[in-house]
Amino acid sequence: MHIEILYRDEQIVVINKPTGVATHAPQGDLALTDVERALRAQLQLEYLAIHQRLDRDTSGVMLFALDPAANANLATAFAEHTIEKTYQALVYGVPSQSQGMIDAALAPAGDGMIQVAPAHDRRAQSAITHYRVLTSSPDQRFSLVELQPKTGRTHQLRVHCEFLGHPIVGDSLYDVARAAPRLMLHASELRFTHPLTQQPLHVQAPAPALFARVAQGLPELQQSNELAALNGLIELAAERRAVLAADPATTIFRVFHGPSDGLTHPWLQHWTVDKLDQVLVASCYDEKVRQVPASLINALVAQWQPQAIYAKYRPRTAAKVDDATMAELAPTRPVWGEPVEQVVVQEAGLSYELRPNDGLSIGLYADMRETRQRVRNLVAKRQLRVLNTFAYTCGFGVAAFADAPEAIVTNLDLSRRSLDWGKINYGLNQLVVEDRQFVFGDVFDWLSRWVRQGRQFDLVILDPPSFARNRGKRWRAEEDYADLVALAVQLLPVDGHLIACCNHVGLSRRQFRGQVERGMQQGRWHGTIEANYPASPLDYPAAYGESHLKIILASGQTND
Repeated sequence: MHIEILYRDEQIVVINKPTGVATHAPQGDLALTDVERALRAQLQLEYLAIHQRLDRDTSGVMLFALDPAANANLATAFAEHTIEKTYQALVYGVPSQSQGMIDAALAPAGDGMIQVAPAHDRRAQSAITHYRVLTSSPDQRFSLVELQPKTGRTHQLRVHCEFLGHPIVGDSLYDVARAAPRLMLHASELRFTHPLTQQPLHVQAPAPALFARVAQGLPELQQSNELAALNGLIELAAERRAVLAADPATTIFRVFHGPSDGLTHPWLQHWTVDKLDQVLVASCYDEKVRQVPASLINALVAQWQPQAIYAKYRPRTAAKVDDATMAELAPTRPVWGEPVEQVVVQEAGLSYELRPNDGLSIGLYADMRETRQRVRNLVAKRQLRVLNTFAYTCGFGVAAFADAPEAIVTNLDLSRRSLDWGKINYGLNQLVVEDRQFVFGDVFDWLSRWVRQGRQFDLVILDPPSFARNRGKRWRAEEDYADLVALAVQLLPVDGHLIACCNHVGLSRRQFRGQVERGMQQGRWHGTIEANYPASPLDYPAAYGESHLKIILASGQTND
């Protein structure tokens, strides 16, 4: 993640915050998933003080202090409301007045939401917002509005727009009935006096390109003019990933996540597109479709200028797909461009070989990027013994070993071919390849054997398929995950760690947590669930509905 810097000197820094990134990370998260820690790492800062807190899905200008003196002066300026903040919002409908003031006190409404305060609510806090209509769509369905909050309450602009009768487009909290690819709220300007030099400053953050198309009617948000809508949605999705595209240390990420980036057009919801350096892989999850639309190819070429585009047609389950069917589902030739058999991508500075023409699975799951970073940081701190089950091409193994040469990492998988691929990934990162680190066989068989032998690991990673069959035995995540956990935790010491992952659509986040908790109890391991992570909201947004990927980190007791 590479955050755009709008202004910087010795005392302050102003950035253009991307949508999909929280100001603060969940407590204890080891991945750089928030603005504060990503900016610290990017600029190698020891001191960084926050004065603004934009919602995760709000983009735009944010101001930070780089030394204590600037911090103190900015704190006073924000408290006295001498810093002028201007936002742009795309709202539904056209306000009856072209400009005005919303004076409506706010109060908590439960579940993290805010409401206009009921009469005599003692929790009420005054809240004032000035607004001005900048332009409207010809059909009067949308308006671009300038907002200037005179107070700084949580969700103030979102609640005030809803109170005015014109909710912000894409607000999944306060307008759940109408879906859009993102929250259309952008912090566009800051006007303030420099905290030390006392010079006036005016910093602007470019608004999403879609905001400039309001006068043309916004086909992206209406089920009409498919070609114009598609180009706009691909561009909007690319803007969201700009902080990933600007980072040379990471060249694999999802550039279009149809279930959220294509919410306003039903056929787009079945498509996802992943970027593997200069290669794109377009995947379709509608089993009736066997062709990439030319309009989608053209839009992707215009936006990303790839070397090749490959197509994958995802079946409901790939467990029983024969060779002939696989050739149809995953053509070996690209649908656009010249063939590329292998491509080496970067993820947080680590290298992985991917094969875009080799079946449905290309070699690395980009939605696990942040969890590989969590593993990398966790192991680097303690030089742990790591067991990477269902290892596939050993992505977790590479991450665990990369910064901890004394770590003992065991990769376990039922495919010799995948483990050999994992050895290639080790070699790309100049990691020592030892055959004992790559164990071939059934995960349940090996776990049972190691339990009998009394073997222990400090970290066990579980990332099984949703469905598997081996030697007549059937395994389903929604029915059997607790049994897998119960076996795995018997290999953990009291202060060990468990990372359990599941991407099964039919298992909710709550149900998955229940399975993991039940498995820990059955295995008599007294771990505590520290976090339940989704896929990265930056390139796997889930604005309406939960992320299918569920990742649980559980830790045992320590003497600290």
